[in-house]
Formats: sequence, structure tokens, C-alpha cells
Amino acid sequence: MNLKEGDIFEFQVNEKNTGYGQIVSKFKKNAISVIIFKGLYKSRPDIKDLIEDDILLFANTFDAKLHHKHWIIIGNEKSNLKDIKLPYYKVGTGPVYIEDFFEKQIRKATRAEEDYLSYRSYVAPVRLETVFQAHYKLTDWNPVFDDLLYTNVVQITNLIEEL
Repeated sequence: MNLKEGDIFEFQVNEKNTGYGQIVSKFKKNAISVIIFKGLYKSRPDIKDLIEDDILLFANTFDAKLHHKHWIIIGNEKSNLKDIKLPYYKVGTGPVYIEDFFEKQIRKATRAEEDYLSYRSYVAPVRLETVFQAHYKLTDWNPVFDDLLYTNVVQITNLIEEL
């Protein structure tokens, strides 16, 4: 499967609605990093309009849903990628360091940073669909979903970049 950064995909939310996401990075060989846009759509939007939608989720995941055509590539757009905040992660256990999205070690983490940074993790693509459905109250929200919210990525990224 020839996936590319910028690929935009569509997925069924329920019988009436679709959601959309975009591949942000293929930095890791066997994984992809994606965003899921916030909008819930009854018909396919224009890609230029779609990329202006708010971002709901950010995750490192795998291509299973794309490979099995549960997520369908509908186009490619890279113009918005430069504006997407990429997460920082913590690595190590003692001492703990901060690394950027591309695994470049930045510096030793403070105790407070250790508390709010997460280790790099990967979720199954179906988890993204579940979180999206929970956002729209089609299923129950689980607090573990909070880690996938893009607003949290932005908040933590801004804190790290301000220091």
C-alpha cells in the first residue's frame, strides 16, 4: 500500500455520517501518524474546506483500516501539514528526557514535565473511530481517550516550546 503524507481518508461513523482524517507523518516505518478532523459529515466536503476544519484527534497508529479499505483515501493535500503541532514525548525512566516527534532528544525533563508528558504510544485505528463516536455521544466517553485529543497535544507542545 503506497500511503503518503497528506493523504486524506474517509471513514463511516454510522449509516448516515462520515468522518475524515489525514496522514500527517510516515516517520516510523511500520506506523503512521494521523489527525482526525472534528466535523461529522452527511456528504463529502471539498478537500480545501475539510483541511480548514478543527482537528479533534492526533494519534500514532497503523494502516490496517486503510489496507482493508475501511478508511478510503479520497485525496492528498499537504498545504496544512506545516501548521499541525506535533507532540513531544518523554523517554527513559531515570533520568527522564524530552524528545521531539522525530525522536531528537531535547533536554532533561523537569518533574512537572514528567507528569504531563506521555511516552510515545500507538493505538489501533478502531480506537480512533471509537473516540470519534464518543465525542459525538454515539458511545460512552472513556477518560483514556483524553490522551488522543489534539487540544492536549497543542497545550503540551506550547508549554515545551515556551521553555
